[in-house]
Amino acid sequence: MGDPVVDRATVKRRRLEAAEELSMLLGDTTACAIAKDGRSYPAGKFHEGRIAALGDLMRRIDADSTAERIADAAVELRAEWEHRVVPGGGESRDWESYRAGGVQALGEFALRGA
Repeated sequence: MGDPVVDRATVKRRRLEAAEELSMLLGDTTACAIAKDGRSYPAGKFHEGRIAALGDLMRRIDADSTAERIADAAVELRAEWEHRVVPGGGESRDWESYRAGGVQALGEFALRGA
């Protein structure tokens, strides 16, 4: 059957799906409220990472980008996300989940162009 078309609209759609999944997880609260309470919420941070990484990808491509260009940009960004460090140093479950979400989302597009 072949792979579905990969274009900027596909990236945008996947980013929206990640936002919807985060919204379903949070219910009637916000990520900021959870953080202010000092609670850890790795599942939410995973989806936030996906949203952020796909936003990074959208800024690197344009409406005319080919699937190959999108895959190349995703590979570059994935390497950057894999090596990101927590601002100010240190690691946490939330940060690891955030980074993992970004790496996973970018990996999906890196593989699509292969």
